[in-house]
Amino acid sequence: MSTGIAATPSTTVTPAGPGTARATLIATLLSLASLAVAVVVLWQPWGERDALGYADIAPHRDAAWLGTLVDGLAFAVVGVTLGLAVCILAPKRGSTPAAIGAVATGLGGIAFGTGMFSFGALAWFATDTSTLPAAAGTALMSRVEGAPGHLMAVQMTGFLLFTVGSLILMAALWRARSVPRWLPVAFLVLTVALFALSGVALNVVEAAQFLLLPVIGFYLVRAGGRTAT
Repeated sequence: MSTGIAATPSTTVTPAGPGTARATLIATLLSLASLAVAVVVLWQPWGERDALGYADIAPHRDAAWLGTLVDGLAFAVVGVTLGLAVCILAPKRGSTPAAIGAVATGLGGIAFGTGMFSFGALAWFATDTSTLPAAAGTALMSRVEGAPGHLMAVQMTGFLLFTVGSLILMAALWRARSVPRWLPVAFLVLTVALFALSGVALNVVEAAQFLLLPVIGFYLVRAGGRTAT
């Protein structure tokens, strides 16, 4: 006589899938970096926007150094994480423009950050009167402004590449329909406004543009939760 033993189904608890953790990490980095860029844009720690001469930077040299460090790092993080977020949100429809845009924003963000902090570090040393007399520092800063191809071109090229890439990413989101339609439209309008405004209005518009990006992070986390296994 044999005794059958009924198989007991295993009871395991399935944790939140890796999609949720990954989405949360990317969304958090994107949101924090976007907020940091917006704060620096509104703060303008180096003084007046686009005023890069010795007399403009010297009174704010420490704040300018810190501002370029924060802005450069945050911009690079935004460039990388925005591309990753959109690639996840557009796995099928819009996947090709998402991949192209992600490469552009990633490279653009890193290039911008490199150029931004390079200028901040150079300006800090050039305005250090314990190392360089004011006349020599002024001459150095004038030389930097007069030869943008060796320093500022990296930052400007990075910004342009990031801008084009971000618009491609918005097109991918539009095609994927993974975020509300108003989001890509609002981002496009703010991007156009960047090239039409100046002064304080330009700072406000640029800050608003970056403050839109955490909304993408929200939808990324929500999508990650749905696809978690």
